[in-house]
Amino acid sequence: MKKQKEHNKYDISYRQMLTRMPKLYMFMKKYKWIILGLGSFDVISQFLEILPPLIIQYCIDEVIPFKDIYSINVLFGMIAFMFLTRSGLFLGHIYIRWHLQYNIRKDIREKLFNSLLIQTPVFYSKRVSGEITSRMNNDVGSVSYLASDAFFDLLNTVLQIAFSLGMLFYLSWKITLAILILVGFQYIFVSIIMNYFKKYRKRVSEKWGRLLGYLQEVLSNIKIVMAFGNENYEASRHTSKSREYIKDNIKLGITNRMFEVVATIFWHAFYLVIILYGLRLISSGEITLGILVAFIMLVKNLFEPIFGLSGTIIYVIGAFVSIDRIYEYIESPNELTTSKNPIKLENPKGRLSFEKVIFRYEKGKDQIALKDVSFDIDDGKSIALVGHSGAGKSTIVNLLLRFYDPESGSIKFNGHDLKDIDLDNYRENISIVFQDALLFNDTILNNLKYSKLDATIEEVDKACHDANIYDFIHDLPEGYETVVGERGLKLSGGQRQRLSIARALLKNPKVLILDEATASIDSISENIIQAAIDKIMKDRTTVIIAHRLTTIVNVDKILVFDDGKIVESGNHHDLVEKKGLYHELWTTQMKDREMTGMYMNGTNGKN
Repeated sequence: MKKQKEHNKYDISYRQMLTRMPKLYMFMKKYKWIILGLGSFDVISQFLEILPPLIIQYCIDEVIPFKDIYSINVLFGMIAFMFLTRSGLFLGHIYIRWHLQYNIRKDIREKLFNSLLIQTPVFYSKRVSGEITSRMNNDVGSVSYLASDAFFDLLNTVLQIAFSLGMLFYLSWKITLAILILVGFQYIFVSIIMNYFKKYRKRVSEKWGRLLGYLQEVLSNIKIVMAFGNENYEASRHTSKSREYIKDNIKLGITNRMFEVVATIFWHAFYLVIILYGLRLISSGEITLGILVAFIMLVKNLFEPIFGLSGTIIYVIGAFVSIDRIYEYIESPNELTTSKNPIKLENPKGRLSFEKVIFRYEKGKDQIALKDVSFDIDDGKSIALVGHSGAGKSTIVNLLLRFYDPESGSIKFNGHDLKDIDLDNYRENISIVFQDALLFNDTILNNLKYSKLDATIEEVDKACHDANIYDFIHDLPEGYETVVGERGLKLSGGQRQRLSIARALLKNPKVLILDEATASIDSISENIIQAAIDKIMKDRTTVIIAHRLTTIVNVDKILVFDDGKIVESGNHHDLVEKKGLYHELWTTQMKDREMTGMYMNGTNGKN
């Protein structure tokens, strides 16, 4: 049942399309005067389109029988003038419409991207990146097409049908009624095909998003794929997923071609009815030969938009589906609760406190990440969080960065609840060094200045000195202009980590978070980084998630977490003496270090 609901999530009826028009208009209203101007072009162009057949009819019935060459030349000169005028209007229309479409596309993409930037990690944890990329690319393109090209295509179609139909009734209401009966039959066939098209269009869109997500996931983890020799396995998975996508794409293509088949059949049927019925009416004296010729010329102006309307509506339906997909992200609520009048702190201290905090990542679930956690951090002090994996350490960091809000209890900065403080203002005073140094594929300088975009070169130099990375950077041939590669892969782990520390320091934060900053590097790099950390911790509130306990023996306070609770707290010496969980963790690590030392010295632990 759930799968069926998901399958029908983006089904759109004609009535539902009308209810989505205000959302579409939000992207168009900025350009309403341009749109009105282009609409005026269309009205003039369509009026000029129906005049030549009437002139031809007049020539055949009133001019040619009298062999009035002068009048023929004048009338054909008028037709040539109308043709040139319509061509000029068409070229101007195309030029302006092209700019309109890409400006609307830019606006939609910016609005969607800006809405993604303010989402919390909860939002991204429920979605694959390929699906988001698909909406940023395919759906944005579809909606921009709808707001520009499709809008004017539909307007042109409606005007062309209205003008042509009015003139056809004027020339011969009998033939016009006959072809309208055929149009009714055509509509029935088109509606049947369209239902299938909508179904396959939705399937293709969904499977393309999943395929993109799969490709991005595999390529971002290519080292794991290669390390375990699973290249053939992933190639097989890709083939299977591609086959599913191609299968529905083929059905979509066949369904689309069916419109052309139906159009061709009815096209010939229309002309057959017009010619046979028209000749009969000429024989009875109800119409003239000129009227029949004009009718045949004008009916083309009716057939083409009707046939084209089918294809346009197909794309319009798909684009209205894309409106829902885009607005699903744009209107997705930010799960952080913020005060209506948030406080902006000026020159705050680095004082933090947790008061009876309870938190779970999924509301309504039994698994609780933090259970009634309370502690204080004074300004300029250092605190370390230790415990087994899953004990709650990283959750503390996520809450400190305000990626999430606690389910109950409060987190305070300088005595104010984080919910009452302006989020940007709060994050200006906090910085973090992640365990995995996250860098952009850009220059070293731009990566460093990411934490403070207006930083001076003197400030950058100081941060690099403090992070023990200055000499390394200036030994590089291009110095600060060296491009680090995707995720910084042109640098070693230790170099990336020191750059990450320098970037965090450049912000000069009141609170610095070190998320296992030395956990995944070698001992030599650890010593260099630890020396930098010891230097930067002075007179700054520091929160450390510690994997290697040797790095936190000098911190002011250690909090030991187990199953989401603080089970011990104190300094290193006191906690070792207590013989509790911290003592167990410390003893285990020391034994591991001893065993490592023995093997490195060429012994196996025996005398």
